[in-house]
Amino acid sequence: MAVTDAAARSRITDPGLAEDGERRIEWVQRHSHVLNRLARNRLSDGTLRGKRVAVVVHLEAKTAYLATLLAEAGAEVVAAGSNALSTQDAVCAALVRRGIEVHARHGASPEEFTADLLDVAATGPQIVIDDGAELTRRIVEHRPDLVARLEGVTEETTTGVGRLRALQDAGLLTFPAIAANNARCKHMFDNPYGTGQTTLTAILRLTNLSAAGKRFCIVGYGWVGQGLARRAQGYGGRVTVVELDPVQALRAHMDGYRVAALADALTDADFVITATGRIAAVTADVFPQLKDGVVLANAGHHNREIDVGALGAPTEVRPGVTRYDVGGRRVYVLVDGALVNIAGGDGNPVEIMDLSFSVQALSAHYLASGVVPAGLHAFPDELDREIARTKLATLGIELDKESEAQRRFAEEWQT
Repeated sequence: MAVTDAAARSRITDPGLAEDGERRIEWVQRHSHVLNRLARNRLSDGTLRGKRVAVVVHLEAKTAYLATLLAEAGAEVVAAGSNALSTQDAVCAALVRRGIEVHARHGASPEEFTADLLDVAATGPQIVIDDGAELTRRIVEHRPDLVARLEGVTEETTTGVGRLRALQDAGLLTFPAIAANNARCKHMFDNPYGTGQTTLTAILRLTNLSAAGKRFCIVGYGWVGQGLARRAQGYGGRVTVVELDPVQALRAHMDGYRVAALADALTDADFVITATGRIAAVTADVFPQLKDGVVLANAGHHNREIDVGALGAPTEVRPGVTRYDVGGRRVYVLVDGALVNIAGGDGNPVEIMDLSFSVQALSAHYLASGVVPAGLHAFPDELDREIARTKLATLGIELDKESEAQRRFAEEWQT
């Protein structure tokens, strides 16, 4: 009956794709050792039972497994994608087969994407697991009558945390929110290791080009940009960093990379990768500086980091690779400027998202307890350490314990 009800309420592309989606989710399950342990030891205590939880993250197999574990913990889960180009229709079909309501379709138009999110909002979620605050901001803007139902939001991205902070500054964050992105077990692993690895993997797979000896321009030197620079250098590339924050720019310099203004960095770049988490990172005013044959890819949040619309008429030359003629030069854009590692691949590795989604699962569990006050909060450090300890245990790694002398030294001013 639950599967029939979920199918009737859902809006997906093709229920017949479920078998393929099941295989993808089962692969994630086999490699999500931390989430599996936490589901047994934490999520099963009844705290989430009966809670209406909306999961709005890139809707692929790893997200689907998180949604499945929440449902198994007793939550009433509804899911949608945070980006139409990263949604995997087979995974959506598998979730519906598992009895979870889904509103998401790969390649949905902006209007359809918003309609799907508003349908999720209409279910009246109490807890939102969000990416880019895509659902949260729409609830506040379009369905303010539902805000009072919110018991909490947990946010996956730098972009989304910024939006929550802006809501708080505007006096509109009247519910609890956790900056899951800022948890150490998220940003210290997901951003540099996960996105760093999979972005370069997706770029090289889509283009079938070599990285060795090529010049990379990395726009943005946050945690993602740092991972991209290290991976590009590891492949034999020569890296230039573009950064607006003087502290981060200085860090890039100290890390051994060339640092330059965007217009100067573009002139000899073979690959340009944006990683700002904002919009308008590479715009029409710098297109004249682009090198003939340059490849543009986005590893930030928005598909608006590169002003693809200003490039002119497109010609597809390979799956996921589009050529534009700009002033007699060939400019190649990957997956229409969407997140290249997800729209052009399978996203971050399972073992990395095992950590990130452990943060999200424990954040949702913490919010469901009802003890978190309104406003934006850090992820509790004791939960961060619990996730890390669990991961280390799955690897067979044991740590020394703090001695009494070390503890006293840290706590007493006279020692």
